[in-house]
Amino acid sequence: MLHPRWLAAVVVLAGALTGGDAWAEIQRLRIAYEAHDGCPDAAAFLREVTARTDLARAAAADEAALDVRVRITSSADRSRGRITLGKGEDARVREVDGSTCGEVVAALALITALRVDPTASLDPQPPAVGPRSSEAPEAGGARDAGVAPAPAVDPVAAPPPAADPAAAPGAGTSPQLPAPPPAASPAPSAPAVRPATAPIRPPPPVAGASHPPRPRRPPVEQRPWTLGVQGSAASGVAPEALLGGGPFVELRPDLGLGAAFRVAAEVAATGAVDAGPGGARFVRGIGRVDACADLFRPARRLSLGPCVGAEGGFLHGTGLVGKAISDVDEGTVPWASLGLLARVTASLGALVRIDAQGGPEFPLVRRSFMFEQPAQLIHEVPAVTWTLRVGAGLSL
Repeated sequence: MLHPRWLAAVVVLAGALTGGDAWAEIQRLRIAYEAHDGCPDAAAFLREVTARTDLARAAAADEAALDVRVRITSSADRSRGRITLGKGEDARVREVDGSTCGEVVAALALITALRVDPTASLDPQPPAVGPRSSEAPEAGGARDAGVAPAPAVDPVAAPPPAADPAAAPGAGTSPQLPAPPPAASPAPSAPAVRPATAPIRPPPPVAGASHPPRPRRPPVEQRPWTLGVQGSAASGVAPEALLGGGPFVELRPDLGLGAAFRVAAEVAATGAVDAGPGGARFVRGIGRVDACADLFRPARRLSLGPCVGAEGGFLHGTGLVGKAISDVDEGTVPWASLGLLARVTASLGALVRIDAQGGPEFPLVRRSFMFEQPAQLIHEVPAVTWTLRVGAGLSL
C-alpha cells in the first residue's frame, strides 16, 4: 500500500499531466454525451465529476466553457468510452474500457475532474452538510474575549424553601425555648451549565491531499497514435515467398467501432530462386494504406476485426546465370493490389500494442517473368496472392 504522502504526490502529478489550467477557479463544462442503452445519463456523469471537485459546474449557453465530448459504445458485454477535452490543437483524447458502463462513466468523470482540478478526489464525495453560519460561535469564544459565559438555569431545579415565621425574632412575648433546627432540606441543585458547542464542520482541504484510490483496477487508457515496425511474408507474388518488413504509423480517431488507419512502407525479397536452366531473384518495394475496425473483444486487452488495404510500388526480377543460361537480364514492373484481411490486436498496457493481420490480396497488375533463350517461364503473378504481417508499436 502506498503511503498517503506518496499517494498525494501521485495524484498531483496525474493532475498536471491531464493539463489542468486552474487550481482555484470554477471551470464551466459544456458536455456532449452519447452512450448505449443501460448507461448512466449525462446528468449522472456530471454528478460523478462534481462529486470529486468543487471547481466544476455545467455551463450556460452563452458562457465560455471547456468542451467535454463523451462517447460510450458496447461490444462483447463490455463498454468502451472515449472522451475529448477541449477543441483543436489543444484537445486531449483519452479512451478507457470496462466490464460495466458505470465503471467507464466513473473513469471518464475522474479524467474530467483531474483536468479541471489536479487535487480532485479519486473517490466521489458525499454532498456537503449545510453552509457554515457566520453567526455560529466557536467553542471557547466567550473565554477568549475575557467574558465568562452566563450559565443556563435548569428550569426543573427546585426553588429554595420559605423561611419559618415562628423562628423570626419578636414573633411572640412569652419566652420560648430555642426552636430545634429545621430538618435538613435537600440543597438546591446547582444550576446546570451547558457547554457551548460549535457546529461540526469538515476540515479545510489541504493542497495535494486525496483519498485512497479505489480498490478495483483502473481501466486501460488508450492513446490515438502508434509508431512501430512490422515484418511481412507474401506468397504468390514471386516463385518463393517474399520476406521483409518496414515501419508504420497508425491513427485511431474517435469514430467509433475501434476504427484505425495505418500507413506503412515495406521492402521484401526472395533470395536466389532455382528456375531450371538458370536462376532468378525478386525484390518488391511498396507503400501501403490499411483501414481497420475492432468489432469484437473476446478479452479485455484483445480485439478482432476486418481490414481493407491498398498497396502500390514495384516488383523487380533479376536473372541469375545457370546451367544453360549464360546471358541474363533484369526487369522492373509496377505493382498494385487490393487486400481484404483479418486482424487481431493485443494491448500490453497503455503504451505497447502488437498485432497480426493476414488474408488474400488481389493484384491489379499481373506480369510474367521468363528466360528468352531457351524459352523458360520463371513466374507468372496469379489472380490471388496471400500475405501475413506481424507488427509491434508504441502508442503516443
